[in-house]
Amino acid sequence: MTENKTSEWKDAEVEIEYVRPRSQIGLFGAVAFGMGSMIGSGIFISPKGALQNAGSPGMSLVMWALCGILSLLMGLVYGELGTLVPLSGGDYTYIRKGLGSVPAFLAVWIYTLFGSTGSMAVLSLVFADYLLALLFGSCQPPDIMRQIIAALMIITLCITNVISVTFGAYTQIICTVAKTLALIVISIGGIVFLCEGSVENLQNMFKDSSTDVTGYSLAIYSCMFAYHGYSRIGEIAEELENPKQNIPRAVIISVIIVTMVYVITNLSYFVLLPKDEFLHSSAVAYDWGLKGIAPVAFLIPLSVMCSVYGASNGNGFSTGRVMFSAARAGHFPEVMSFLHVQTSVPVVSIVVMHAISLIMLAAGDISVLINFLSFVTFIVVLMTTMALLRLRYEMHKNKVQHDGFKTPIIIPIVTALICIFMIVSPLVNNPRIEFLYGSGIVIFGLIIYVPLVHFQLSVPGVGSCTTFLQLLCNVSPTQKVD
Repeated sequence: MTENKTSEWKDAEVEIEYVRPRSQIGLFGAVAFGMGSMIGSGIFISPKGALQNAGSPGMSLVMWALCGILSLLMGLVYGELGTLVPLSGGDYTYIRKGLGSVPAFLAVWIYTLFGSTGSMAVLSLVFADYLLALLFGSCQPPDIMRQIIAALMIITLCITNVISVTFGAYTQIICTVAKTLALIVISIGGIVFLCEGSVENLQNMFKDSSTDVTGYSLAIYSCMFAYHGYSRIGEIAEELENPKQNIPRAVIISVIIVTMVYVITNLSYFVLLPKDEFLHSSAVAYDWGLKGIAPVAFLIPLSVMCSVYGASNGNGFSTGRVMFSAARAGHFPEVMSFLHVQTSVPVVSIVVMHAISLIMLAAGDISVLINFLSFVTFIVVLMTTMALLRLRYEMHKNKVQHDGFKTPIIIPIVTALICIFMIVSPLVNNPRIEFLYGSGIVIFGLIIYVPLVHFQLSVPGVGSCTTFLQLLCNVSPTQKVD
């Protein structure tokens, strides 16, 4: 007789230990990270636009200092969001968490498809300007040559980002050293010339200051292009030691130091360059070098070109991956979430980003592109700030404790009001075409969201296009995330 025995299995309790980022970055490291994120190529690009719109060297310096204060307020907002929503994705994640899917889609639609591509177009044109200044000197080169050089730079960046991932890291190291050396030379040189008595260009510094509110708005647009990066400290909140104290300290210290560097650099420009010469220069830093350190002036444009190339490389690298993340979440076409089968690079997203940048070159005017870029940036910052206010309200209503860094409530409120003013003021008095384009992009994003994202309606031919791009680029689908 055989006895059947039944084995009973009980649920096993398995203790899972989650790995979290280690809090190993101190105050000094956080300050260095914040400064490195802010100090980029903008200081070589924005001074001319700031002077042109502010009207006088003195008021231009005031605008640079004022933008330091604005960056401080916005940096504190992003610093709290970094502890409140410690996830990757930046504005897209914050807005999606605080305001929902529609504003999050608008953020990624505005900033990645148009903001980041506009930034790359600006950087490529500056690269071309400094290269042509080095090659042609005071002679005026053909404008078509400027466009060709800028386009070749964008195409080169696209190829390198598609083929090589490690190339970007070495490029960033070289470019960081180059931009730092250029700023040190210009800043120290200006102080030396000032001490030697070169003050003729600094007399009547506030003469011809602008009386137009729109002019000052555009001056702020130009300056804020150079300050972008204030949001990065909050992104490493989980890896900071004592983030509740070190986030505000790091934001305050880094913004103050960067503001001082920017003001001193612009003051150095004014010491050697008269206002008219400044405004007619296509490469201000190089013209400063020709007057101040003529024997080695060629090093200035080389440093600026390295800095610009590095900034563009980092922009293309990160934006392509934001597009990839948005596509995996269903906010962009599915093919943009496909990765190369061998290198795991989001090839389609990177190519799309650089292709739009090439289209942006059609504007040709750096100031127009900067105005457009700053306009859409303030729209995204406004949505991010409103996301923080919404999260704070929900936490207060549900009596949820917030143990991380908490900025005074007046700061996000003031930040939101400033963003609203900066969005509305250029549209009220003599609106420019770039602002109308920016407004149209927002409206068009809302129009396409409903059928294509919310209802997920299929567009005829998309399937065939996806198959074609998959075979052409040798890419494969990835796991979709919610």
